[in-house]
This record gives sequence, structure tokens and C-alpha cells, in this order.
Amino acid sequence: MTLRQDAGFESAPAPLTALRVMGWAAGVALWLALAFVAGATTMGATEPAAAAKRPSGTTTWSRLKPSTPTPPRASMGPLAVPSRGARAKAASTVDVYRMFNRSTGVHFYTASATERAFVLATWPQFADEGAVWRALGAADAGSVPVWRFFNRDTGAHFYTTSDAERARILATWPQFADEGVAFHAYPGDAFDRVPVHRFYNNRTRTHFYTADETERDFVAQSYPWFAYEGIAYFALAPERGAEAAARRDAFRLVDQATFGATPAEVDRALAMGAAAWVDDQLARPATGYPKSTYYYESLDESANCSFSAARDTPIYRCAIDHLTLFKLRSQFFTNALAGPDQLRQRVAFALSQILVVSGMKDPDMETAYVQARWHQMLADYAFGNFEGLLYAATLSPAMGHYLDMVNNAKADPEAGTEPNENYARELLQLFSIGTIELKRDGTLLMDALGQPILTYGQPEVKALARALTGWAYAPYPGTPPKHDEEQRYYGAPMVAKPNDHDSGTKRLLFGIGLPAGQSPDADVRGAIRNIFLHPNVGPFIGRQLIRHLVTGSPSPAYVDRVAAVFDDDGAGMRGNLKAVVRAILLDPEARAAPDGNPRYGRFREPVLYVTAFLRAMGAASDGIELDEVTRAMGQNLYYAPSVFNYFPAEYRIPGTDVVAPTMGIHNTNTVLARSNFAYWMLWEGGIDRDDEIANSIGTKIDIAPFVALAGDPRKLADALDLRFFGGAMPAAMKGTIYDALVRIDDVRERARTGLFLVVTSFQYQVAR
Repeated sequence: MTLRQDAGFESAPAPLTALRVMGWAAGVALWLALAFVAGATTMGATEPAAAAKRPSGTTTWSRLKPSTPTPPRASMGPLAVPSRGARAKAASTVDVYRMFNRSTGVHFYTASATERAFVLATWPQFADEGAVWRALGAADAGSVPVWRFFNRDTGAHFYTTSDAERARILATWPQFADEGVAFHAYPGDAFDRVPVHRFYNNRTRTHFYTADETERDFVAQSYPWFAYEGIAYFALAPERGAEAAARRDAFRLVDQATFGATPAEVDRALAMGAAAWVDDQLARPATGYPKSTYYYESLDESANCSFSAARDTPIYRCAIDHLTLFKLRSQFFTNALAGPDQLRQRVAFALSQILVVSGMKDPDMETAYVQARWHQMLADYAFGNFEGLLYAATLSPAMGHYLDMVNNAKADPEAGTEPNENYARELLQLFSIGTIELKRDGTLLMDALGQPILTYGQPEVKALARALTGWAYAPYPGTPPKHDEEQRYYGAPMVAKPNDHDSGTKRLLFGIGLPAGQSPDADVRGAIRNIFLHPNVGPFIGRQLIRHLVTGSPSPAYVDRVAAVFDDDGAGMRGNLKAVVRAILLDPEARAAPDGNPRYGRFREPVLYVTAFLRAMGAASDGIELDEVTRAMGQNLYYAPSVFNYFPAEYRIPGTDVVAPTMGIHNTNTVLARSNFAYWMLWEGGIDRDDEIANSIGTKIDIAPFVALAGDPRKLADALDLRFFGGAMPAAMKGTIYDALVRIDDVRERARTGLFLVVTSFQYQVAR
């Protein structure tokens, strides 16, 4: 696959999308403009999703019995199916309740909760079947009244929106009392409406109404004496209840804790409950990057591993797999798409963007086993103790090489050299406490003059750098240590080099000192302990993990609750990352529905945008070339531009105070790269297999389930809502997509168009 770097989708079959309907150039400009305006200012929030799921049938049809008739069918005539009308949002709605009369086999409908309660309390023969649709409580733009008649002779009711039918009843059958307007409905269809179907029962000479297509089909097939008269009017679907709300929350939880929600995992979370599902993820054993896979522990080519060999030989394949990050990055994506320990891998990925080791430095950092050992360590410590993580990171040869701690010697007055301060500075600034004193809720701690208080100064940096001197690469297995730059082995932690260690006293944070004469390891442990106990660590690290998993702008209260767990997990342990991650995901702010809060959510960074889309589609993938996909979107996996990661940690959306770090790399080019990827997957067959790699399958998605639903634009819109939003798609967005879908006749194009509009929308790209 060659990624397209322009906006030209002109080779696509017409009509491509709703954008194509108005002309591609104008359409994409409008779509992107709306996305940027709505998304950049509100993090994608618009309004709560409209209820669109059809109600399930509740009638027990074997109970139908003859009853006194309503007007003969012939007197009314068959209904004409109304045309689709313009979409209009109801100002107020009411539930329409249905009750079944066991004695007569006839149904009664009312929009009055009081009347419903009275009927059920007074006449035990009436069985309550609940709300079957919603109607308008008052007239709205484009609505029509639904008239209700009462048959004095039989006690049956009849409903119609036809003025002519109403007039004929009043003129012909005096036993019918006009009870006025029962409620209001619409004469035409729109995405958020459901048709109310009308049947005439030739045995009881009464009418039956249903908004459930399954029930409609069952009646038509099972009871030939029920004559279908068409659509009476259009109403609104019943409000989705607790089950739908639970599914939305399960979807959000899985989306926050994995590389993208899948229907199966959402079902598991829904069945288990949030806490049990998180605990299950926390208990899963670590997968990742085993030594058996990345076994070539050399930085150099050899007779058995060389780029100079023919491309179709194992020797050349070895060089690609082990002396570049090709295989490792492909495995990252296969782990992300299908790995069972999703939460661990997500947290490890977040940690890799806090404690950065980038392949940008030099060829050493582009060697597979070097990065594999580093990222496996992050996965191993993802649910471990943060102090242990800092210690392991400090002695990692990958980190030592990246930030110049390896072979960092004590001062040499004669040579005029001082210890390198690079790692010491970043350990404080980026990996643990930050530069400004924080309250536990993450807000700034001020001095008496109202000024921020610095966490450390140059003296503390110099003292820490001295404490970290005297470390070298471990020797290759079976060889004696050389302690020089020529021996760069990344397969084991660095080893102490006592002669290069500054053994003098050091004054660290809060004036706490390390005594003279300690070993390199004792000084490292003492320095890490000094940093780990700083009160900033909880809010500083906790807030970053919240931003990676849940939302870019967490409230101070949210940060405070998470930092409190960092300080004490409830069993007296500080820095328990398992407890911290659990607290982040189960916090009320994470579990509560956003309800239009414009500050809530996280813009999906390129890696998570790609994996979420592919996981939602159930993609089959070998991970190959997905790193090129995300690179085009601004995130070159394992190649962060600097120790400051891919994007600024405190990036704010221009003109707002909304923190959205991942939007710091978002621009017009990356917008188009995302659209190109979606287009390629949907119209061009995805990423082809690599013929030079054994068992390569490429990356493919199957749109057949959506094509199967595309005959009904409303069903397709509902399916897109459920798959990509968990049922929380904003109503305005759903209406726009529905309006686009109905313009496309070919079901395959309709399915592709719906998928494209969803996954390129800002509402989807901002996970909420």
C-alpha cells in the first residue's frame, strides 16, 4: 500500500459519500470545517444521542379474542404510505403506553401516565405492555394531531391523523365520541423517527398499531385476518433505558482501557460489570516482546544477518527483523489489535510516552532487541510499583544510552569535565515530579506572593547527576566486562563501575542528603527514593495517565482522587500502579456519561485512531505498514521526535483552556492522512500482504455485516452508532449521516459511505 498524501479520492466509485453529492472539493471543505469548528472548540461534543433502537414486541398474540367492532375497514380505506419528511427536533415528547385487554383481545393506547395508572388500577383485565413509542406532547413544526375516538357501545378506541377519516366517522357513526387530540406525530420519515404501522383485524373489526418491525412482520405472517393498512404516522422510538445506558458505559470503559472497543469485549464488560472487568484485565499475564523472538543480541551485521544479502534470503530477512524496528513495530500492532492483555499494553504504551526512549537518536535505538527489552520492561512494570519502574528505567541500557547516563563519570578537575546532567534533569522534569510544586489535585502550589514554587534548581540537578555516575553496559554473556563505548550490550541492566562513581555527599530534594562513601547502587536507590517520596509524583504521573486513558482535561477532584491512591493504595503501599490504573478507570468522572461536557474526552492519537477503527471492524492484520500509516498522521511509532514525546504534554486547543495534548500534532495534513487511511481500507481493499514475508496477510476489514443492513438507512445508522459509539452517537451527527445514506442507492456504497463518515468525523475521533 502506498499512502495517498493528497485529498484526491476522485478515483472512488460515485457517489462516494455525502460529500460527493455536493462535489468533493466543496464537500470535504465543509465537512472538515465543521469538524474543526465543532471538535476544536468542544472536543467533539454536540448533544446526547437520539434514541433510535426499535422497541421489541411484547404482545402474546395467542390471547387475541373477538371484540365489538370499530368502524368497518371499507369505510376508511387503506392508508397511503407517507413520504419522507424533513427532520425536525421535537420540543417535548411523551411516552405512548400500550395495554392489552385480556377479555377482548384489543389494545388501548394512551400518552397520559395518569390515565395509564387509572386503567391498570381499575380494570385488572388490562395488562401493561409499557411504552411502545414516543409522541409529541404538543404541536411541533411539521407535526399532525392524532385524533382519538371512543366507541360507547364497545369501549374500544380508534386513532387517526386523517381529517377526512375523522369527519367521516363523526358523520356516520354516532356511537363514536370524539375525544380530541391524543398526541401529535409526524406525517413523514426522518432518521430519528419510527413508522407506526396500522392493521385492521377482520374478526374483531378493530385496529392494531405497532412501531416494532419484528412485531409487524410476525402479525402479517401469523394472523391472516389482520390486514396491513400501511404506515399511520411517524413517531419517535422509546427512550433507551438502563440496559442501553449500561452498554454505553461498558463501551466507554473498554474504549478507555484497550486499543479500541470490540462488540465481544463490550459484551464481556457489560456482563461482568466495570470493576470485575477491570480486575480481570489487571490479572492477565503480560505478553509483549519475548527474548525468544528478539534473540539477535548484536548491533552489527554478520554472515547470517546482513542487508547485503539477496532480498529473498533468510539472511536479509534477519537484518530487516533484527537490525531495524520493522518486526517490532509490526508486532506492536498485532498485540494492540488482538492481544489478550489489552489494559496492560495500553498502560505500557502510555508509560512509553512518559518515559521516552526514541529510535531517533541513532542506529542503536533502531535495533529490535534494544527496543524490545525496553518495551517489555514497561509492560512488566505497568501494574507494578512506580519506584521499581524508575529504578529499572534508570539502569536500563536503552535509557542510559538515550539520555547519556551510561559511562557517565564523576568530575575530573584535571580534564575539566563534569557529570552529564541530561538524564538527571529529565528524570525530575519529565519522569517524576515536573518543574512546579503541585497540590495533590494537580493545581499549582503558590508562595506567599502568589508565585509558583519551583520543585528543584540547578544545585539539585547537579547533585542528582553526581549520584547517578559510575554505570556502564553489562558485558555480553560469557565475556568479561570492558566498560567502554565499544561494548554496547542492551540485554541486561547496566552494571556499576565504582571507580567512575562520585562517592561524596549529595544534597537532593528537600535538602535530604546521601552520605559519602556509598556504592553506585546505594546512591541510585537513595536518589530514586528521594524523588519517589516527593508529593508531586502522585498528581504529576496520575494526571498524565488520566490523559492517556480517559480525558485530556481531568478535573482537580479527579486528579486528587487518583493521586490519593498513588500515595496509599489502601494497604499502605505508595506508587502501586495497578491500584492507580484501577482508580483512574473506575473513578466517577471516568464512568459518568459526559453529557455534553465540552472539556471531556481525549482526541485519539494516530496509533489509537488506527487500532480503534480496525478493532471495531474486526480486522485481520499482520501489523505490517501500519507504522507508516500512523507516521503519515504525525506519530512515528517508537520514533518520538524528542524526549518530550510526540506531542506537548500541556497543549491547549487555541482560544480555549481545554488541555488536549494529542491535538498538538493535528493539522490539515494529518486530517487528510486519516481520511486517506479510512478511504483506503473501505474502497481500496486495505493493505496487501507482503510477498517477501512468510505468512503475511496484510490488513483487511469486512464490511459485509454493514452491507447486510444497508437496505434500511435507519438500521445502518443504528448499527454504526452501536459499533463506533456504543449507542451514544450525537443526534445531530446521526441525522446528517442518515440524510447522506438515503441519497445512495447501492447498498455497498451506502455501507462504505456510512463507515467513512463515522470514522472520519471529529465526534468519533474524540473518544468520550
